Amino acid sequence: MEQKNIQLLILAFVFLVVGSALIVSIASSTNAVVDKNTALDESHDISGGIIGDLQEVNESNVASNITVTYAPSGWKINDCPLTNVVVENSSAGTYTALSEGVDYNLFASTGIIQMLNTTKTDGGDFNTTYVSYTYCGDDYLNSSWGRAVITTVPGFFALALLGVSLWLFYSVFRSIGIIRKV
Repeated sequence: MEQKNIQLLILAFVFLVVGSALIVSIASSTNAVVDKNTALDESHDISGGIIGDLQEVNESNVASNITVTYAPSGWKINDCPLTNVVVENSSAGTYTALSEGVDYNLFASTGIIQMLNTTKTDGGDFNTTYVSYTYCGDDYLNSSWGRAVITTVPGFFALALLGVSLWLFYSVFRSIGIIRKV
């Protein structure tokens, strides 16, 4: 009887240790498919779209357009356009926030930012633009129902782990007489 109790205790601890290690991996994998990614301060040079000595953005020149690195493609064009887009100009070491619809036009479903000729985009130093945005990775789960279901997996795994461990400890405690059947 004592040998069985030792085996059950060892099994309970193995379940707890291995389960604790696995739950971290499961939670990380879950977060990878339900969370969107963020690109911060992505640098773009639009000097090719600047008109010579005037240092003005040429709106009709596609060289003054910015296509972000993680532009939506495939299913993401319709289901997951860019969000939280922030466009800034860097002139002489200072950042100037640009306004959508005034200084640039955003085409979120294609990842294109069309620079416009305004006072904020004029100037000799205006050639480096920084863009920050939120986008969907290739492994992003685009179904809101699917994301809701998959986020419950780590919780149910933890409950199953706790249930098996409690059952094993209960079996040991009952067999050695700590817990008695009434």
